[in-house]
Amino acid sequence: MDSHLTRTRKRPRRCYHEPVIKKTRAKVHLADLSEDLLSLVLSKLPIKDAVRTGVLSSKWRQVSRGCSKLKFDGFTVCGSGVFGGQEYTQKFIDNVNAVMRQQQCMVVEELVIRFGFDIKLVDHVNTWVDFAVSSRTKSLALDLAPAKFRADQYRFPVELLDDASLYRLRHLQLSFASFELPCQFSGFPNLRTLDLHMLRVTRKDLQDTLSNCVNLEWFSMVRCHLNDELTVGQPLSKLLYLRIVHCKITKIVLNAVKLETFIFYGRLYPVDLGGAPELKHVDLDFYSSVPLEHALTVLPKVFSSVHDLTLRAFIPLKMPLLMETPYKFSQLKHLDLWPILGHKEASNILSLASFLRAAPYLEKLEMHFSGFDFAHRVSHPIKILPRCPHNYLKSLHITGFSGTTSQLELLMHTLENAHALEFLTIKGADIVGRDLDREGKIRFVSQFQKLERRYLHGIISPNVKLCII
Repeated sequence: MDSHLTRTRKRPRRCYHEPVIKKTRAKVHLADLSEDLLSLVLSKLPIKDAVRTGVLSSKWRQVSRGCSKLKFDGFTVCGSGVFGGQEYTQKFIDNVNAVMRQQQCMVVEELVIRFGFDIKLVDHVNTWVDFAVSSRTKSLALDLAPAKFRADQYRFPVELLDDASLYRLRHLQLSFASFELPCQFSGFPNLRTLDLHMLRVTRKDLQDTLSNCVNLEWFSMVRCHLNDELTVGQPLSKLLYLRIVHCKITKIVLNAVKLETFIFYGRLYPVDLGGAPELKHVDLDFYSSVPLEHALTVLPKVFSSVHDLTLRAFIPLKMPLLMETPYKFSQLKHLDLWPILGHKEASNILSLASFLRAAPYLEKLEMHFSGFDFAHRVSHPIKILPRCPHNYLKSLHITGFSGTTSQLELLMHTLENAHALEFLTIKGADIVGRDLDREGKIRFVSQFQKLERRYLHGIISPNVKLCII
């Protein structure tokens, strides 16, 4: 194996000889523990087991009646028997109701219901929401996503929440539900996290809800189809985390000056986060194609302060190979690039070097390719771009490397300009981008060594730790 390739070294075992000291432990019975510690123990148990501890003693019975966290899901409450069916649903309902009867007049800070929606559940879930109101619950989660999609959804009864419960609520999760605001809705003034999954809601009701969540710090929408734009008029001045995934939305406009993390999976459309000067982490997965010009002009303007950027998209690559842009990712340190490339783009991968030009302070670059060309067949002449030093790049990680001409061109350009590089990792793949088996890895190492001797000799610094996997 080439001298540049790293070898795994086992650390020597170290033996320490110390005198053995035997210690005797005081005998402590569970009954001797304080009620606070007993409550902590019970909070770690499934609710069914926590309630069963009441048969141990009157002290355990008293503590088990005061569980501050109630979490119900089908597997925990009904066991690992046959899932689905009316008997299974009825068993879940009966067990939940039995526990809640024991918890009457007790404070329950967290209530979680996790069970596939059934029309038979509607009245009972309404009763459980009413229980949460009377129990002064601060965290409410209704995860009713069924195993198979159905047209009907649970209608969340906002009208059951009085002013006191709206003020107390800190965390709200709604899954597979519809949401309609009543008249004179005052909002959730102290809500910190809002997690919406497959929620049916109008643009106006959602915007009014968010506008009245002045303390919101964490907001997630997954598979919520507005078929309209989401515009929030009031500033979300405390929002730190925003996730929009698989939602049919045409535009996002909001003012989140404290935003730190933005995750978006969906079609490409306008996004205005109000500048977001503290935004550091961005994860983008676009379904539609993203022209290289858009990626290097619009994204640096919208995410000017980002430190870590993950980008997955189909990126058409056309001539010219190098694109200059006045806009820069001036704070970007880590770029994780997943370009989805067609056969036509196979010969223009060197165009991705434009990302290096647009991120002058990049320290770590990861590129993940899928197969689309003939592997290990290098055609000539090799395309070469003008020199552009990447003085801060220390780590280069490439997966899906199959030795195509265009991949080799990009690798050579990056290595020639990354004089501060410390780590280079290359993971091989077959012609269609699949991981290699053991024999394939052996062949890949041999083939890469040939490429290294012919094209990379003198380019890879002896100070670089090279890892071929």
